[in-house]
Amino acid sequence: MISCRDAMDIIRKTAEGRRPETILCPVTGIPGYVAAEDVAAPLSIQPFDNSAMDGFAVIRADLESANENSPAALQVAATVAAGDSADGITVARGSCARIMTGAPVPAGADAVVPVEMAEMQDGTALFKTCPRPFDHIRRAGEDFKKGDAVLVKGQMLGEAHILPLATLGIAEVSVYRKPRAAFLATGKELVDDLAKPLSGGEIYNSNGPYGKAVLERLGAEVVAAETVPDDAEAFADTLQKLAGENLDLIVSSGAVSAGAFDFVRRVLEKNGAEILYHKIAMKPGKPNLFARLPNGTLYFGLPGNPVATAVGLRFFVDAALRAMTGRAAEKPVPAVAETPFSKKPGLQMFLKADARIGEEGRLAVRFSAGQMSFMVHPFLTANCWAVAPEAASEIRAGETVEIYPFFPHSGIV
Repeated sequence: MISCRDAMDIIRKTAEGRRPETILCPVTGIPGYVAAEDVAAPLSIQPFDNSAMDGFAVIRADLESANENSPAALQVAATVAAGDSADGITVARGSCARIMTGAPVPAGADAVVPVEMAEMQDGTALFKTCPRPFDHIRRAGEDFKKGDAVLVKGQMLGEAHILPLATLGIAEVSVYRKPRAAFLATGKELVDDLAKPLSGGEIYNSNGPYGKAVLERLGAEVVAAETVPDDAEAFADTLQKLAGENLDLIVSSGAVSAGAFDFVRRVLEKNGAEILYHKIAMKPGKPNLFARLPNGTLYFGLPGNPVATAVGLRFFVDAALRAMTGRAAEKPVPAVAETPFSKKPGLQMFLKADARIGEEGRLAVRFSAGQMSFMVHPFLTANCWAVAPEAASEIRAGETVEIYPFFPHSGIV
C-alpha cells in the first residue's frame, strides 16, 4: 500500500502530461470549463462617466447657496438619454442638462441631482440643495480599468463569470477542452432499471448514475456510461470498444480487490497497461487502482462500495482532472471537531461530516452517523468530508481537523 499523499503525487505527475487541447468557447457556454489563458479587461467599465439616476447634470458651484427658502434656478440647456452621445454637449455655468440613467454625463457637469430633488418650471430647473462632488455619477473605469485581470489561466469557470465578461464585450474565451471520460459499473448483481423490482441477490446500480453525474460536475465530458457483468472477457471487450473513443480517462467501480471475480487488474495488465499503484492506506476504498493504458488513457479502478466510489471520484479523479487542466491542487479548510471519532491507526479515513459556523464564528464540524462504506443515507445531510490522519487513533472534540467541501467548488457552509 501507498499513502494518500503518495497516490496524489503520482496522479498529478501523470495527469499533467495529458493536457487537453484548447478551444474557443462562446461566453454563454463557459460554465464547467477551465480558462486556458489569462484574460485582461479590453476596455474600462464604465467606459464613460454616466448617470446613476434620472435627473439633472449640474455644476456644483451653481448650487452652493441653494436652500429651501432660496432655490437656485438653472436653464435646462439639453437632454441626454441612455444610448445618446454627449459629444458636443457642454454644461455651462447657469445651466444644466436633463439626463437619464445610464446616459453619458456632458462635459462641465460634476454631479447629478435626482429628478425628485428638483422642480421644473417653464424650461428651468429649481434646486434646493447642493449635491456632493460626483454625486450619482458612475465614473469611467470605476468597475474595471483597461488591463485589469479578469480571468487567470487554470481557473474553473462558472455562471458568475458570464456577467463581467459580457459587460466587457468579451464574446469568447480560450478554454481547455473538457477531458473525455467513461464510467463503468461492474457486477452481475447490478440492476440499471431503478423502477424494476429487485430479485434475490440483486441491488440497484447507484454507482452508475452517480459516477456519471459527478464526473460531469468535476468538469469531464462523459461519452460512455456502461454496466459490465463480472466477466473478464466482457470487461476486455468493453475496453477494446472504448479504445476508439479518444478518452482521457476511464473510471470503473468494483472488481479491483483480491477476490475470484476481481478481474480489473488482470485484464489491464494483459492489455499492456502500466499499473501505477494498487491499494492505498485509506478507508473507505483501500483497493484503489490507478493505471495508464497503452494509448495514454488514465484508468481509475475504484472499489464497488458506493461510498468508496464516491471518495475515489471526489479526491483522486478530481485531482487528475485538476492537473490535466492546469489547476492547482485543492487545499483543505481547518475546522474544530464538535464530536469525537475513534479509528485504528494505519489508514487515512475520509469521513462524511456536517460543517457549520460554531461558537466565536469558527468553522465547526460534526461527523455523520453511518460511516460504513455501504451507508449512503448521510449523503442527504453531509456538506463536507473530514480527514482522519493515517497515524491517528482518535479525534477528540475540540481538536482541529482538515475538511473539504462535499463536492469541489460547492462551498462548505
